[in-house]
Amino acid sequence: MKHNAATQRERIRQYLYSCPHGATRNEIHRDTGLMVQTLCRRLRELEDLKHITAWRRVICPETGVLNKNYRLTGNQRAAMTRKAGRAA
Repeated sequence: MKHNAATQRERIRQYLYSCPHGATRNEIHRDTGLMVQTLCRRLRELEDLKHITAWRRVICPETGVLNKNYRLTGNQRAAMTRKAGRAA
Protein backbone atom coordinates (compact mmCIF):
# COMPACT_ATOMS: atom_id res chain seq x y z
CA MET A 1 0.00 0.00 0.00
CA LYS A 2 1.29 3.45 -0.88
CA HIS A 3 1.86 6.00 1.82
CA ASN A 4 0.22 9.40 1.69
CA ALA A 5 3.17 11.25 0.10
CA ALA A 6 3.33 8.76 -2.77
CA THR A 7 -0.42 9.07 -3.34
CA GLN A 8 -0.19 12.88 -3.37
CA ARG A 9 2.77 12.77 -5.77
CA GLU A 10 0.85 10.46 -8.10
CA ARG A 11 -2.24 12.71 -8.00
CA ILE A 12 -0.16 15.78 -8.81
CA ARG A 13 1.58 13.98 -11.67
CA GLN A 14 -1.76 12.73 -13.02
CA TYR A 15 -3.27 16.22 -12.78
CA LEU A 16 -0.33 17.91 -14.49
CA TYR A 17 -0.32 15.47 -17.39
CA SER A 18 -4.04 16.04 -18.01
CA CYS A 19 -3.97 19.77 -17.20
CA PRO A 20 -5.48 22.05 -19.88
CA HIS A 21 -3.12 24.90 -18.94
CA GLY A 22 -0.05 23.73 -20.82
CA ALA A 23 1.82 22.11 -17.95
CA THR A 24 3.25 19.46 -20.28
CA ARG A 25 4.62 19.24 -23.79
CA ASN A 26 5.24 16.36 -26.15
CA GLU A 27 8.81 15.74 -27.26
CA ILE A 28 10.51 13.07 -29.29
CA HIS A 29 13.09 11.26 -27.18
CA ARG A 30 16.53 11.47 -28.81
CA ASP A 31 17.64 7.91 -28.14
CA THR A 32 14.42 5.97 -28.67
CA GLY A 33 12.55 8.18 -31.14
CA LEU A 34 9.37 7.76 -29.07
CA MET A 35 6.98 10.58 -28.22
CA VAL A 36 7.43 11.51 -24.56
CA GLN A 37 5.23 13.82 -22.48
CA THR A 38 7.29 16.01 -20.13
CA LEU A 39 6.56 18.72 -17.61
CA CYS A 40 7.36 22.20 -18.90
CA ARG A 41 6.11 24.33 -16.03
CA ARG A 42 8.07 24.91 -12.89
CA LEU A 43 6.60 24.10 -9.50
CA ARG A 44 6.76 27.80 -8.60
CA GLU A 45 4.59 28.67 -11.64
CA LEU A 46 2.03 26.01 -10.76
CA GLU A 47 2.00 27.29 -7.19
CA ASP A 48 1.42 30.86 -8.43
CA LEU A 49 -1.43 29.65 -10.65
CA LYS A 50 -2.96 28.00 -7.54
CA HIS A 51 -2.90 24.49 -9.04
CA ILE A 52 -0.67 23.11 -6.29
CA THR A 53 0.17 24.30 -2.81
CA ALA A 54 3.21 23.76 -0.62
CA TRP A 55 2.16 21.31 2.03
CA ARG A 56 5.13 20.91 4.34
CA ARG A 57 8.90 21.10 4.45
CA VAL A 58 10.82 17.86 4.97
CA ILE A 59 14.52 17.24 5.51
CA CYS A 60 15.80 14.28 3.50
CA PRO A 61 17.30 11.74 5.93
CA GLU A 62 19.96 10.64 3.42
CA THR A 63 21.20 13.94 1.98
CA GLY A 64 20.06 16.45 4.61
CA VAL A 65 18.49 18.64 1.90
CA LEU A 66 15.35 20.61 2.75
CA ASN A 67 12.56 19.59 0.37
CA LYS A 68 9.02 20.87 -0.06
CA ASN A 69 6.12 18.48 -0.35
CA TYR A 70 3.29 19.70 -2.56
CA ARG A 71 -0.35 18.75 -2.91
CA LEU A 72 -3.16 19.72 -5.24
CA THR A 73 -5.26 22.65 -4.11
CA GLY A 74 -8.83 21.98 -3.00
CA ASN A 75 -10.36 22.90 -6.37
CA GLN A 76 -8.00 20.62 -8.28
CA ARG A 77 -8.56 17.70 -5.88
CA ALA A 78 -12.33 18.11 -6.31
CA ALA A 79 -11.95 18.14 -10.09
CA MET A 80 -9.84 14.96 -10.01
CA THR A 81 -12.41 13.26 -7.76
CA ARG A 82 -15.26 14.22 -10.08
CA LYS A 83 -13.31 13.02 -13.11
CA ALA A 84 -12.52 9.69 -11.41
CA GLY A 85 -16.19 9.30 -10.46
CA ARG A 86 -17.28 9.77 -14.07
CA ALA A 87 -14.73 7.25 -15.34
CA ALA A 88 -15.95 4.54 -12.93
